[in-house]
Amino acid sequence: MPITDSAATFGAVLGRLRRAAGLTQEELAERCGLSVRGVGNLERGARRPRKFTVELLADGLGLIGEDRSALFEAARVAHQSAVRDRAPRPVTGLVGRDSALACVVEHLSGSGAPMLLVTGAAGIGKSSLLAEAATLAAAAGMTVLRAEHERFGDVPYAPVVDAVVAHMRALPEPVSCAPSEDRAWPVMPSHRTRMADAVTRFLIGARGPHGLLLVLDDLHRAGPDGLELVAEVTKAGHPHGIRVIAAYRDGEVPADGPLADLVDGLLRADLVGHCPLGPLAAPAADALVRQAAGTDDLPPDAVQRALRLAGGLPLYLVHLGKALADQDAGSGGLPWSLTCLVRKQISALPTATADLLTLLAVGTGRLGVNRLAAAMACPVADLPALLAPARAARLLDETDDGVRLTHELVAEVIQADLGPTRRHALRQRLAETASTPPVSRGTLPAYPVNQARDVERVYTAVREATAQAAAGRHLAELVDLLDRVDRGCVATDNAADAEEALATALAAAGRYDEALATAERALLAHRRHGNSDREQLLTARIGHLHALRGSPREGLARLATAFADGDGAPSLPAQLHLAKAANLYQSARHREARDECSRSIAAATKHQDDRAIAAGPLWRGRAARLLSDNTNALADLHAAASLAELSGDTDTLVRALTGVAVIAHYRGELTRADQQYLRILTLAEQHGDQEVLSRAVCNAGASALWLGDWKAAYERFDRARLLGSGGPALCEGWALVCRGTLMIAAGGFETVVPDLHRAIAIGRATGNLDLVRNATATVAEGELRRGAGERAMRLLLPVLDPTDEQDWQVTDMLPVVAEACLVAGRHAEAERFAADAVRRAESVDHLLALTDALRVTALVRAELGQRGEAAEALDEALTLAERMGSPPLEARVRAAWAHVARSQGRATTAERERDKATRLFTALRADLRTAV
Repeated sequence: MPITDSAATFGAVLGRLRRAAGLTQEELAERCGLSVRGVGNLERGARRPRKFTVELLADGLGLIGEDRSALFEAARVAHQSAVRDRAPRPVTGLVGRDSALACVVEHLSGSGAPMLLVTGAAGIGKSSLLAEAATLAAAAGMTVLRAEHERFGDVPYAPVVDAVVAHMRALPEPVSCAPSEDRAWPVMPSHRTRMADAVTRFLIGARGPHGLLLVLDDLHRAGPDGLELVAEVTKAGHPHGIRVIAAYRDGEVPADGPLADLVDGLLRADLVGHCPLGPLAAPAADALVRQAAGTDDLPPDAVQRALRLAGGLPLYLVHLGKALADQDAGSGGLPWSLTCLVRKQISALPTATADLLTLLAVGTGRLGVNRLAAAMACPVADLPALLAPARAARLLDETDDGVRLTHELVAEVIQADLGPTRRHALRQRLAETASTPPVSRGTLPAYPVNQARDVERVYTAVREATAQAAAGRHLAELVDLLDRVDRGCVATDNAADAEEALATALAAAGRYDEALATAERALLAHRRHGNSDREQLLTARIGHLHALRGSPREGLARLATAFADGDGAPSLPAQLHLAKAANLYQSARHREARDECSRSIAAATKHQDDRAIAAGPLWRGRAARLLSDNTNALADLHAAASLAELSGDTDTLVRALTGVAVIAHYRGELTRADQQYLRILTLAEQHGDQEVLSRAVCNAGASALWLGDWKAAYERFDRARLLGSGGPALCEGWALVCRGTLMIAAGGFETVVPDLHRAIAIGRATGNLDLVRNATATVAEGELRRGAGERAMRLLLPVLDPTDEQDWQVTDMLPVVAEACLVAGRHAEAERFAADAVRRAESVDHLLALTDALRVTALVRAELGQRGEAAEALDEALTLAERMGSPPLEARVRAAWAHVARSQGRATTAERERDKATRLFTALRADLRTAV
């Protein structure tokens, strides 16, 4: 029975369930891979249950249903943890989708193919249609499974597994997966389809009296493994009444991608139907606006304006309708929420494409391709590449007569963001190009520079060239072009824009010194022109460049003037707070960084700065992670990733996803984290920013190291080092530390000592305490392998602050400190540091550190003659290492076991564990030798 008495102990519940199963403590320990002493300590209440131990015990006892719940409830009470309930998502009615609803009803009746795909652009109403389908299916007696949209956890086999987990969490008691005797099972014997077999069996067992509906939204975000599972479940579940309805943005699916392959395969097998969604017709659009407003009593001219602006897109119609009811007149007479959505759509596009949309917004009617190419100063042959991203986002209407924006709403938002001077300049530019022949393909134009007008044209050419995808290959040419004019003679927005654009391109290439100098020139141009708002934003950009460059002290000093000149924190732009937070983060001042991010988020909300909305949670989440606050870190990082994806901010998206992956990595979910890192690496390579790419490569290497693929780890660390050596100093420092960790594990400490000391020097020069600590701990690890405990302690203690309970890096260092004390013969200190290491690693679910802390604890206990405690710690450490699938960790634990057994005179055990550890290390080093 479930535990209701809060005084009941976990040990009492465990003992009752063990006896009910007819097992002795020895038999249960053998089943779970735990020690007999460990099981006994748990039953006596001498040891607090750990999460992974409870799972092992439940599996070893074969618990299901109420008994399994009882054990986990007792563990929950013991830990006094809170369970948060997830609120169901609301479902709203649909307007103007009669034909789509008829298609859904036919699908739910069992007619046609087992899968129905709903496709359309963002905001077209796909999610609403899926929600309606779920409501109809539940009313018809079908079991409905829906994913809960944890989009950025990158769980293997998502979103199907997400839907299964969400369904199980919503049940009042665990569901039985066993079918009734009259149900036939699909036979899928191959190893590749074992997951599909298990999921299909679950779905068959969970289906209702009239079948089961699996609802999968945003299928374009699924990985290849998840899509393969969707296909297998669709095929295998079809004879058993399992129906699937899924949605995706067809404009974001490459023709050669895994989703296209899935659709093609299911089409060939007649297993999929299609329900495309387009813009709403005028009567339905009118009805939706009035429904969103909550009244029919609306001014006719206001309704007609809303219909004209939205172009039949339901998302726009709903926002405009609500604005009519709330009298929310945002920027340009538009609701602020909708203005933000449009800005995010535009910012998701390449800079050159966004500039092209700006020209279309300023122009009237359609623009012919020749005129558009002339205005963009690019060959006509290059125009299709510029148009393609906007075409995929359904923002353009192209005909033989030219190009125009699909929605007038987009034009209004763009124009509202333009100042009068900028708008006039663009109109003048369009007028001048009315009869200008198109630009021919070639190098950058060599403009004469003897007149002010020519200087302006140089700035225009540089600004537009940097917006092109190939700008990085022409940086030298662009710098040379600007150097041929007097860069101080023109104080215009155009000059500042060109310098800003060039600074951004230089930063993306990792040329931070040049980027800073160029940004400072842009700042002077804004100052001369009296543009104080742009001056503040560019000051923030300069501060952020210092953070990327690895010079946070200079960055904070540069920002100090802006904060001193401001009217107080609430009046400062969010970007200034973000830049300060980034420099505080790089200085390992994580609490201050977290607080500054909160001020940034408040400023972004107050000033309606949608560009800063994603970056605030990103930096706050990163700081929270290093303060060991994983719950809030994940919440912020998921929010940042969602907002960044919506806005097309690849830089923030990559950093946020990396934060999520790092937490999964340290929690011991190594395979899952590895999949995330590889996907992040692909995104980073597409993004092209050298600092982002270097960190992504380094993270992928660290993942390979712990998974035992040392060849891949070495190659990735070496690539990260090369990227860092020509770019940000901090990136080079982290790459050197990671490669040093690998080489020390492989026995090559002497070869990396200079690199590690260089990393320490970089950390000190940049004020980055995290890098100093990591590099120092790595050097100390090498000294320990040479038996130099006292030297290791002299290295570690000056950079250790054991009173800092929330610092993640201290948690990482403590096992090394404890082992150094042990090797130096300071047993009391070793015992204290080892206990602290276990406590802190467990409190933040840092299973990598916990495994090493338990290993060191065993060594300490053995040295103190506490044989039982040593065996129990090694038992837990080995269980963790094996469960995580980490050969290097397992080898270290087995080597420690051999040492403990030898010190206790158990020669046979010592020999056995030494041989196992040797085989693991030999295999790892052999793999590494193929790369070195």
